[in-house]
Amino acid sequence: MNKIILKHREFKEKVIEAINNSQLPAFILKPVLKEILEQVEQIEVAQYDEALKLEQEEKNKKEEE
Repeated sequence: MNKIILKHREFKEKVIEAINNSQLPAFILKPVLKEILEQVEQIEVAQYDEALKLEQEEKNKKEEE
């Protein structure tokens, strides 16, 4: 869990640094960030679906035993 917390902080700092160093105006950054968020949301749904699938497989395995 500590590794995830550290990676989260490091990632956030790198994203902020990249945005600030880009020297791009907000009207360009906003749609890019929106697209990134949409992609992250798709990944989140896929990961959730995969977790449900794995949980169901484990449940089925236990029932078979």
